[in-house]
Amino acid sequence: MQILETDRLRLRWFRPDDAAFLLGLINEPAWITGIRDSGVRSEAAALEWMQGRLIEPYWRDGHGFWMVERRSDAEPLGLCGIFKRDTLPLPDLGYGLAARHAGQGYAREAACACLDYAQQVLGRTELLAITSPTNEASKRLLRDLGFVDEGLTEDGPDGPSLNWRWRAAEPAPAQPEAQIDALVQRFFAAFDNRGGAIAPLAALPALFMPDARITAPGQPAGSVREFVEPRAALLQDGRLREFTEWELEQQTLVDGTRARRELRYSKFGLLDGRPFGCSGRKQLELAQDGEGRWRIAALSWQDDPL
Repeated sequence: MQILETDRLRLRWFRPDDAAFLLGLINEPAWITGIRDSGVRSEAAALEWMQGRLIEPYWRDGHGFWMVERRSDAEPLGLCGIFKRDTLPLPDLGYGLAARHAGQGYAREAACACLDYAQQVLGRTELLAITSPTNEASKRLLRDLGFVDEGLTEDGPDGPSLNWRWRAAEPAPAQPEAQIDALVQRFFAAFDNRGGAIAPLAALPALFMPDARITAPGQPAGSVREFVEPRAALLQDGRLREFTEWELEQQTLVDGTRARRELRYSKFGLLDGRPFGCSGRKQLELAQDGEGRWRIAALSWQDDPL
């Protein structure tokens, strides 16, 4: 699935056919000394490592480490993304490029784009990062991005590491209603591909609870993945273009750490070159997760009769 594009770069999900490139990347001397030695020495092991380390978090967290490609020729350059480690309380920004592509500003370009994606698409107002104490290039880049050095951890999972934290200039809204408004806006924005933009559907698992159930008209309840995959096929393969969906009116009831939002919506785009759209009603059940962030626990909708 496509994630984002910059002037020179394209970021996408890793695929099984990236195993050979990944094997070379994580066995480069600079990677082993500056990041970690994963102990992966064969393409089969790289594929297994990729599945557990890279691909599974896409559906679990709605983000992770993404392949960085050069747009001009699809040359794989490395990885960059927003990753949730078991050892850290918040997601962190991470990156690593092949040594032959160093010194061309690719890491900075990818990291800047991922930081913006974390804030605008994922709704993150705080991120972490970790670096080797001797990785001067990464320390300079993190400082330039606005990360603050929070000190050294001597016994990190990969040895001594420097800890960094980034905070948005504007904190998250304090009132539950405003937080829910922002969540719903990000939900609708995930389908928007107007002007050739990449619809950020890959972020939707981050907006839903892990066990969320989604009920389409006339169908049994399904998972977030079952909801996202067919829509990604439409919105990212060119069949459904210039699409947008927006909220018309809403009513929200908050009860502690649970809430319900009932709303009317409208949507419009071009499906196979022909106008496509309608209005309807959605119902969202919402809950706060372990971080205190509002997420969608259940979703159902009904389009108005044509």
